[in-house]
Amino acid sequence: MGNTFSAKLVDISQKIYQEWYAETVLVQSCANDFKTELDLRTREIDIPVYHDLSIHKTTLKERELKPAPIEFLKKSTIRVTIDKGRYSHWGDTKLDEIVDELSQEKSETRKKLIKKWAVEAEKELGEWCTKLPTKQTIDLITILAAIDSTNTNGLLTKDSVFAALDVLKSFVTEKNMSVSDFKLFVSDRFGTVLRDSKMLLGSNLDANEAFTKGFVGYANEVDVRKLNVNTIVTRNATTKMIDAEWGIWKTSDGIQYIVPYKTTISYEISPNEILAGGTGYQTIEYYDFFNIYPSRLYKVKIRYSGTANPPTL
Repeated sequence: MGNTFSAKLVDISQKIYQEWYAETVLVQSCANDFKTELDLRTREIDIPVYHDLSIHKTTLKERELKPAPIEFLKKSTIRVTIDKGRYSHWGDTKLDEIVDELSQEKSETRKKLIKKWAVEAEKELGEWCTKLPTKQTIDLITILAAIDSTNTNGLLTKDSVFAALDVLKSFVTEKNMSVSDFKLFVSDRFGTVLRDSKMLLGSNLDANEAFTKGFVGYANEVDVRKLNVNTIVTRNATTKMIDAEWGIWKTSDGIQYIVPYKTTISYEISPNEILAGGTGYQTIEYYDFFNIYPSRLYKVKIRYSGTANPPTL
């Protein structure tokens, strides 16, 4: 029974990771490239960093006389330290029964667990983005007020949203990056504004995009995704409508979200916790996230009503 039981524990941890990850929007949008296994003693891993190839200008004559030296595809690594963990643990007088239940294909207990893990992962990452430095901030409130003198509060409305999306794109094109690499993660209030403006399109790239979790549509060439993180929005005390929020404007490699270690382990429960002691089980993940390319990740300050501001965390 020992080997079968251990196999079930390994299977549980893999299922929990795969299933909570699939429930996310922001976390799924991040890159997860890394190499080497996680050493729990050092907690260090190497993340690949890719560099561009050069384009050489020449003439026919120069090309014949002095071709440029051959280039190899360059790649380096950045060593980072994993410093975060999440876990759920349980004890039961009939542990084999709860492990069996968690192992089932359609386990209700596991379903509740992965929902909580997904919500917590999205919340943590969304809040982290709101604390990015000033140089990675796009203040749409100030910019929209400057563009239109009648929009004194810099509100995002159906009349100003086109200009707002142009601003986001300008931050990308200014640095010679491609807008198509970026996605905008915002609340459903932003989606309402887009629908009112009648500028929302289903998809202009891949038919499968319409079935991607969080997908809203394309507006003025911007890929918009719905993100539900209550702690990064400001709600009206009476109506509960969103009055302001932090949006997130990023590429896949704007955030590296690494989960290199995931397992279910057993541990002893002392007699003062359970009469006569016993064995508990803990599903644990060690993970972290990093902004390796700062110019490919921005927080966006958005206001929909009055003089509201996004929360300060």
